[in-house]
Amino acid sequence: MGAMEVLMLGELEIRSEGRPIELGPLKQRLVLAGLAVDAGRPVSTEALIDRVWGASPPTDARGVLYTYITRIRRLLATAGAGGETAVTLVRQPGGYLLTAATDQVDLGRLRSLTQQAQRLSPDDPARAHLLRQAVDLWRGDPLAGLAGDWAAHVRERLRQQLLGVLLDWADSELHQGRPGPVADRLREAVNHHPLTEPLVLYLMRALQLCGRRAEALDQYARTRALLADELGVDPGAELQKLHRSLLRAEPSPAASPPVPRQPAPEPVPPATEDEPERNAPAAPGCQLPAPLPDHTGCEEEIAEALAVLAGPGQPGQPRPSLVLTGAGGIGKTSLSVRLAHLLRDSYPDGQIFVGLGGGRDDPASALNQVLRALGVANVQQLRTVEEKLGQYRAALSGRRILIVLDSAGSAEEVRALVPGSAGSALIVSSRARLTTIPGARHVELKMFRHDQSMALLGQLVGPDRLAADPEAARTLVDLCAGLPLALRIVGARLMARPHQRMARLAERLSDERSRLDEMTVDGLAVRVSVAVSYQGLDQPARQAFRMLGFMAVPNFADWLAAALLDEPADQAEELLEQLVDARLVEVVQDPAHCAVRYQMHDLVRLYAYECAVQEDAPEVLHTAVARVLAAATALSERLGERLPHAVSPLHRPPVPVSLGPGVLAVDHLRPGWLDAEGLCLVAAVERAAELGMDEAACALADALVFASFAVRNDFVGWGRTHAAALGVARRAGNRVAQGVIECGIALLRYKEDRFGEAEGYFASATALLEEAGHEAGSAAARNGLGTVLREVGRHREAIPLLAAAADTLARLGDENGAAHARYGLGHCHRELGEDAAAIENLTQAVDRYRRLGHWRGEAIATRGIGLVHRALGDLDEAQRWCSRAHDLVVAHDDSHMSCYTTQALAKIWIRQGRTDRAREPLHRALLTCERLHDRLGVALLRRTVGELQLATGELEAASDMLELAYKNWRELDHDLGQARTLRDLGMVHARRGDRSAAHLAWAEALVVFERLGTREAGEALGWHVSCGPGCDAADR
Repeated sequence: MGAMEVLMLGELEIRSEGRPIELGPLKQRLVLAGLAVDAGRPVSTEALIDRVWGASPPTDARGVLYTYITRIRRLLATAGAGGETAVTLVRQPGGYLLTAATDQVDLGRLRSLTQQAQRLSPDDPARAHLLRQAVDLWRGDPLAGLAGDWAAHVRERLRQQLLGVLLDWADSELHQGRPGPVADRLREAVNHHPLTEPLVLYLMRALQLCGRRAEALDQYARTRALLADELGVDPGAELQKLHRSLLRAEPSPAASPPVPRQPAPEPVPPATEDEPERNAPAAPGCQLPAPLPDHTGCEEEIAEALAVLAGPGQPGQPRPSLVLTGAGGIGKTSLSVRLAHLLRDSYPDGQIFVGLGGGRDDPASALNQVLRALGVANVQQLRTVEEKLGQYRAALSGRRILIVLDSAGSAEEVRALVPGSAGSALIVSSRARLTTIPGARHVELKMFRHDQSMALLGQLVGPDRLAADPEAARTLVDLCAGLPLALRIVGARLMARPHQRMARLAERLSDERSRLDEMTVDGLAVRVSVAVSYQGLDQPARQAFRMLGFMAVPNFADWLAAALLDEPADQAEELLEQLVDARLVEVVQDPAHCAVRYQMHDLVRLYAYECAVQEDAPEVLHTAVARVLAAATALSERLGERLPHAVSPLHRPPVPVSLGPGVLAVDHLRPGWLDAEGLCLVAAVERAAELGMDEAACALADALVFASFAVRNDFVGWGRTHAAALGVARRAGNRVAQGVIECGIALLRYKEDRFGEAEGYFASATALLEEAGHEAGSAAARNGLGTVLREVGRHREAIPLLAAAADTLARLGDENGAAHARYGLGHCHRELGEDAAAIENLTQAVDRYRRLGHWRGEAIATRGIGLVHRALGDLDEAQRWCSRAHDLVVAHDDSHMSCYTTQALAKIWIRQGRTDRAREPLHRALLTCERLHDRLGVALLRRTVGELQLATGELEAASDMLELAYKNWRELDHDLGQARTLRDLGMVHARRGDRSAAHLAWAEALVVFERLGTREAGEALGWHVSCGPGCDAADR
C-alpha cells in the first residue's frame, strides 16, 4: 500500500493510495498549505493566522484556526487509517507540526533532488537525470487556486525556484548533447512565461543545436515584439548576441550559454565628509526610559543578550533581533530597558524606545512611531508602506542605532522593522512568542526562583528589614510565586509603611479572597496585568480560562479541560494552547509519563476564579466541576478494572451529569495515567468537597483506593481525599457515603499499621452501612474489622465477623472478598490451635484465589497452611507448603511478599537446626522491609533474627535484636507480637542464668496469651522445662 503524499507544485493535493482526498473549504486549504510548506518544522499559531488572513484577521481568528486544525487532523487520520505511512498533524511547544517523510512531500523531493544534482558536475549524466525528475514534479502553477498575499508570495517564489531547476536541467542536457528534449520542454515553458529571457535563450540555443534555425529566429522575433509591447524594452544582450549568430549562420557552440543574472541592488552609501548628512534625519540620541535602579535577577538572560548584541558585530552581517517573551508582569520591559542602557556604547548613534501597547495594531502604526522617533519629518506625507520603509532604511543606513519595541502584539507588527543593515539592532518584548521574525534570537523569561525573589525584595525594602522577620519574608515571597510585578508591589507597600510588620502584610495576602485586592499600589496591579491577556481572548478561550481557575487544581492535562467544557479532547487542547499563547497557562513537560501538562500561576488562577464567580452562574460552574469528577471517576474505575485482581469500588452513585463522547478519550486509558494525574485527582476531590458535592467527592475518593492508592502505597493522597470526602459526607448527612469513606480510612490505617484507629473506623463504618441497608458495604466493613482484630491477636472476636462476611460476600458474588475472609478465619483458627478448622478455611481460600488467578492471595493462604503444619510439628510438610508459596511470589518478582515467605521458611530451618541456611535470607528480607517502611514486617523479621541468634547461642545479639522487635510491636500496639517477643526474651534471660528475669518476662507474656486464648497459653510449662529453640511455640 502506497504512502500518503502532499503535493503543492500545482493545485494543493493530498493523495492516499494514489487518489486525491477532499481538503475542504478555501481557508482550510490555506491552513494546510501554511503547514505543508514547512513540513517537518513547527509553524506558530501567529504565523498561520498571518498566512491565512494576512493583515486583516477576524476577531475570532484563533478559534476559527483551531477549528480548521481539528478538521485537518481528522481528514489526515481518516486518510491514513489504512496502515500506510501516514501524514500527521501534532502540536509542539513551537507550534503545529505536519509530520511527513521527505519523499511524501513534493517540495521535499524537489529539495532533495536538486541538492543531489548540485553536488555533481554539469558533465555528469546523473545530474541531468536527477534534474529531470525534479522538473517532472511540476504539475502546474504552485498552490493554484489559493488566494491571498502569502499564497501569492509563496507561489512566485516557487515559480522562480522551479524555473531555476528547469534551466539547470536544460544546461545539463545541452552538456550531454541532447538538445531535442530541451527544445520540446522549454517550448511549453516559454508559452507560460514568454517574457522570461533565460528560458527563451535556452530554447533558442536548443533549437539551434537541433538544426532548427528558422524556428529559433521566429522565437526571437516574437519575444522582441512582446518585450516592446509589454515592457517597452529591447531583448537583453545575450539574446541579441545569439540572434546575430543565427543570422550569420555561425556554427553551434559545444557548450551552453551562461544564464544572465540580475545585478544585486547596491547598498545606500554612508554619508561622507563632503556631504555631511544633509539628507539624513537628526541623530536620535538616547530616548530610553530610566532603568530601574533596583533591577535584579536575569543574569543569564543579560549575558545571552549581550553576547548577541554587544560589540562591533560581523562585518557586513545584520545582527539577529532579540525577542524577549514571557508572561505579563514578569519584567520584560525593565529588562529591555536595562539591556538598552548596557548597550549604549555599542550603538553610539542613538537608542530609541517605542511602546506598542500589546495589541494587534496595523504594522503601519508601529512604523510611523519608529519613524518619528528616528527624526523623520512629515511622516504623514508618506502615503505607502513602501515609502515609509524606504525612509526607515535610509534613516538607519551607515548608522549604529538600537531600537527597542516594547509590548509588541504580533510579529506582523514588527517584522518590517528588522534592520537590514549591519550597524543597527532591534530588541522586541512581547507576551507572544513572535516566532516568525527572521533570524531572531528568542529569550524566554521565567518566574523568579526563591533566591532571586528574596534578592529583589531585599533590594526594595533593605536587607535589615528582611533579616528582622525572615519567616514573614519567605511567606511574602511564596505568595508572590516568583512574579516580579507582584514582588515590586509588595516591596512598594512595605516601603510606604516602614512601621508595619511584614508579618501583617503576609497575613493579609494569605487570604486568597482578597490577595489580588492587596496586590495593587500607585497604578501597579497584578489584576490589571492579567486582565490585558484575558481581554484579548475569544469567548471560548475566556470560558476555558474561567473554568480552569474555578476548578483550582495544581496542574492538569487536556482531559480535565475537556470535561470542564464538555468538549472533545482535541478541541480542549486547542483552547489550552490559546491560553498558553496568551501566557495565562504554562506548559509543564512531564517526561516521566511522556505527557504534556499545564498549570496556572497562583495569581493568574485567582484572577480566573474571580472572573468565573463574576461572569458565570453558580449552577454552570458546579455542573462543570461535576463533569470533571464524573470523568475522573469513570477513567479511574476503567483503569482499576485493568489491574490484576481488580477490586470494585463500594460506592457507585448515579452520575448527575452527562459526558460528551469525546471527553473520555481512549488515549487517557494509558499506563501511567493515574500516576501522572495523582495530584490533580486529589485536588479534584478536595474541590468537590469544598463545593458541597458529597456524592461526587466520595465516589472519586472510593474509586481511587484500589485503582491507585493501595497499589502505589500513596498514603498521602489517600489521606487527603478521604479527609475531604468524610467532611463533606458528614456535613451532608450522607450515611452511605460516610460509611464507605470510613471504610477507606480504616483500610489506610490498617496499611499504616495503626490498628487501633483502623478498628474504630471499621466499627463505625459497619454500623453506618448496616443502618443504611448497604449489604455489600457492611459485609466489606465487617471483613475489615475482623481482619484488624485478627492482626492484633483478638481471634475469638474476629471469627464471627469474618464468618458472617465470608458468607455474605460469597452470596453477593464477591469472590475476592470471600477468599480474604476465609484466609482470615484460617489464620484465627491456627492461632487458637484449632488446626482442622484452620486447614479447611485456608484450603477454601487457596481454591478461591486460584480460580480468580489471584496469585498473591494464593501464596499468602498457601503459606498459612504451611504454618499450621509447622505448629503441628510436621516440619517437612510445613516446608513443602511454604516453599510452594515462596516459589509463587518469586516467580512473580514480588520482593515484598517474598520477605514473609522467607521468614516462614527460616523459622522451619531454625527448628530443623539448619541455622546457616536461614541467616542470609533473613537479613536480606529485613533490609527489604526496612527499605519499604513495612513496620509490621520489620518487627516480625527482627524477632525471627533474634530467634536465630538465640538458637546459635549469640545471646547478646539476640537480646539486642529482640528488644528492638519488642519496641516495634509496642509502637504498632500489637499485643500478641509483644507477648511472643517477651517469651523469647525470657529464653535469653534463662540461658544467661537469670531465672528471675526469665520468669517475669514469661509471666507478662502468659497474661496476654491467656487473654487472647492463643495456643501459647497451654505451653507455659514447656518454657520452664527447656530453654532451647524447641520450646518455641508455633506462630507466624
